[in-house]
Amino acid sequence: MAQSIRPPDDVPPGTPIAVSTRSTAELNTGDWRTFRPVFVTRDSPCNLDCPAGTDVRRFLQQAADGDAMGAWLTILERNPFPGVCGRVCYHPCEAGCNRASFDEAVAVHAIERAIADAVRPRGVIPPLPRARTGKCVAVIGAGPAGLSCAYHLARRGHEVTVYDEGDEPGGMLRYGIPAYRLPRHVLDEEIEAVRAMGVCFVSGTRVGDAVSWDALRAFDAIFLAMGLQRSRSLGIEGERLAGVRPALEVLREANAGRLPAFTGRVIVIGGGNTAIDAARVARRAGAPVAVVYRRSRDHMSAHPDEVRQAEAEGIEIVCDAVPLRVLARDGRAGGVLFQRTRPGEPDASGRPRPEPIPGATFGVACAAVLTAIGEELDANGVSALVDVVQGRLDAEGGRPASRSGSPAVFAGGDAATGAGTVVEAIGSGRRGAEAIDAWISGAPPTEAVVASRVRPKDVNFFYFRRAARAQPAHLKRARALRGFEEVVGPLVWSDAVAEAGRCLTCGACTACGNCVTFCPDAAIAEEPLLGGYAIDLRHCKGCGICVIECPRSAMMLVPEVPR
Repeated sequence: MAQSIRPPDDVPPGTPIAVSTRSTAELNTGDWRTFRPVFVTRDSPCNLDCPAGTDVRRFLQQAADGDAMGAWLTILERNPFPGVCGRVCYHPCEAGCNRASFDEAVAVHAIERAIADAVRPRGVIPPLPRARTGKCVAVIGAGPAGLSCAYHLARRGHEVTVYDEGDEPGGMLRYGIPAYRLPRHVLDEEIEAVRAMGVCFVSGTRVGDAVSWDALRAFDAIFLAMGLQRSRSLGIEGERLAGVRPALEVLREANAGRLPAFTGRVIVIGGGNTAIDAARVARRAGAPVAVVYRRSRDHMSAHPDEVRQAEAEGIEIVCDAVPLRVLARDGRAGGVLFQRTRPGEPDASGRPRPEPIPGATFGVACAAVLTAIGEELDANGVSALVDVVQGRLDAEGGRPASRSGSPAVFAGGDAATGAGTVVEAIGSGRRGAEAIDAWISGAPPTEAVVASRVRPKDVNFFYFRRAARAQPAHLKRARALRGFEEVVGPLVWSDAVAEAGRCLTCGACTACGNCVTFCPDAAIAEEPLLGGYAIDLRHCKGCGICVIECPRSAMMLVPEVPR
């Protein structure tokens, strides 16, 4: 009679136990497996968290190998602006980096910038489009979403015309972000690369005025990417006094080469990147500046790096206060009365709603007030083509929005998503291009893929050495405030290569050899034709040691299929 097999008392329930289910005469070591190891490629957090959809893990591997051109081409598969994003992206890919659980996250954005800076002097242009399809698409808006959509449509062989009311393409990249964050030659060169792909730009043209919306019906499809160009009102007494201006207006002037003049203290109301940028511009104009925000510092939408740089330049950050009214002096703004606040219940954004503290008010004298509490859509007749719901274009995510059906109308960027960041706009433009291409070709929409994220618990940190994160140099305050020289310095290429080498390459096999070394039965061997390893299942017992010792979670155990 066969005896039952019971695991030792100290083995946790569910642990795979090697049990022979077949005769040892059939296989060299017997088929003892209840589980078998397999090689897998899992999703790294940096890839999953990149709004542009860039294969971050791959371009970091290429950079670590010193292959700047290969890394650049990898980025261009999803994002036409590595030089821009290497400077102004808020790098959410770094927030979930598993390396942060070991020492510090990889400086992905600094590496991306170094890749672009290494390739740019070579004068290389992106890969040319495929054969022309004969289909024509109009893109309204030459900001990051519109440019990204135009780029990806051109790559697919479509004729693209981009309409924009600005004198030069770029949208908020050109007119909203100061040159100390994004030098104009970087922006110009990457936009010119899009033009070199055959994209036609019609600048200084406002659709709805100079060109009617009906005129666009000659196109096969339309992509709306106007952005959010109009500043929201504070809605308080004194807002119309001289000296109270939208922060966007000041940024546009500064980016057009006209630095505003201030005669005293400037108060900037808001907590986003527009507020911080306007404050830093005012500081360069020689004014003392305070940024006042209604919530806590932790809930500011401005990136922490930008806030820290603003403080390093002498800008005061005042939190938990809302403006009650602008105070007049000699017919102009002379100060602001504020109400102290405290965190309340979460609002629709998930952040604590600011609640007034009774009797807690204070005033701040000033010579100018810049408002930066958000932007809204200037529809300008676009409702003839697409629904406008709560100030947003109701047409994002790959579905046509035209009520008439011809031409198909799609939308993306801030005007549709309200996301408010460059990289999310770039990703939105790419998705729009993919949806338009699918609609034109009659292809079914792309199905979403369920991802398997590699988390810190999945990484075997024993096999990695601690190494400090690369830190680009910053301009000293005195030099930074003298003009619009780029504040954050570059990584030299050798440092960028070393920093890319800190990447753990989570979820992907790098042929490190651990599985070969630790297999007790020599059941894993190199497979030159496949460029990796093969598992000899005649000898593998399914012990799982190879899976445990894999540094990057590129192996897993799967249940053995009974025969």
